Amino acid sequence: MTAKEKLLREVLDLDDAKAARARIVIPDEPTEEPEMVALPAGWGETLTGEPMPNIAAAVRRSRESH
Repeated sequence: MTAKEKLLREVLDLDDAKAARARIVIPDEPTEEPEMVALPAGWGETLTGEPMPNIAAAVRRSRESH
């Protein structure tokens, strides 16, 4: 989901009272992304001990092929 799609979803989820008071603030400088937390032990490999496949990359490749 893109940032625009996420923003649109959040705006559409507002009820009328909240929408009437809503403001969108866009910072001048992009904010830094928070650091990722390490995965818990065992999450980096499959049950057979192989490295976990990159599911996000597989989904991205699948979407690009359409």
